[in-house]
Amino acid sequence: MLRRNRLRGKRKLRQLRRRKAGGWRVSVGQLAKGTLTLAVLASLTFLGFTGYQYLERSGHLRVGEVRVEGCMNATEEELLKLVKANLRDSLGHLDLPEITRRLSRHPWVEKAKVRRDWSRKAVIIEVQERMPQALILLDDLYLVDRNGEVFKKAGFNDQIDLPVLTGLKNQEVWKGDPQALEGIRQALDLLQILKKRKIFTPLEVSEIHVSRRDGLTLFTLNGGMPIRLGIGEFEDKINRLEKVLPDLQRRFPDVEYLDLHYSRKVVAKMKEPENEKSRRSG
Repeated sequence: MLRRNRLRGKRKLRQLRRRKAGGWRVSVGQLAKGTLTLAVLASLTFLGFTGYQYLERSGHLRVGEVRVEGCMNATEEELLKLVKANLRDSLGHLDLPEITRRLSRHPWVEKAKVRRDWSRKAVIIEVQERMPQALILLDDLYLVDRNGEVFKKAGFNDQIDLPVLTGLKNQEVWKGDPQALEGIRQALDLLQILKKRKIFTPLEVSEIHVSRRDGLTLFTLNGGMPIRLGIGEFEDKINRLEKVLPDLQRRFPDVEYLDLHYSRKVVAKMKEPENEKSRRSG
């Protein structure tokens, strides 16, 4: 019995030694694989960095082209002057966010997107321009975009035929007075409503006068007749206006103004005959 027990003990000891030896072999193998993997990654990183430096020094990564897309009012020359990128710059070193910030300084640029085209070694500039909705008379004529922002002085080359907003003061607009900005917003909302109309459209409007007390007053392109709209509910007021326009158009020269302040009706103030005026003055 003792001999058998000793034999069994020797077998267990040999098995335990074999397991330990096998475990060491596995650990050494895994360590070798990990070391090899790290060495390969380090080599690839070094080769990539060396290759990049070679391409940059040899001129293969220099900007080959700067392409501008989407500009209609802003010129490519003006935008490229803001970008300050030239054919000696490295395509990889360009600061795209900084270029985007520079482009936003141009008054016509509402949004800009800049990207690299590695295959063509090109810088692609995609521009979204502001859409002017009206002119505004301050110290001079300026353009107003769809967000109500006064963004540019109107020039002779702009060739824009839009209604003119009047009645606002320079300081009110430039300092961002809330009432002045609300007046501009209401005028733009009114123009958006008129764009959907077939009878009375923005083409019929020459001027929109903005008043803190009286709200909006339209002046027609034909004859400059005032149409007092007041504040808000423009959809309903234009509906009422369009119902009476066919009958009133022939009498426009005799109408002093139209007033839509009143609910459910349009009040037409007729001009006094000349003989009545002369009688009163006499």
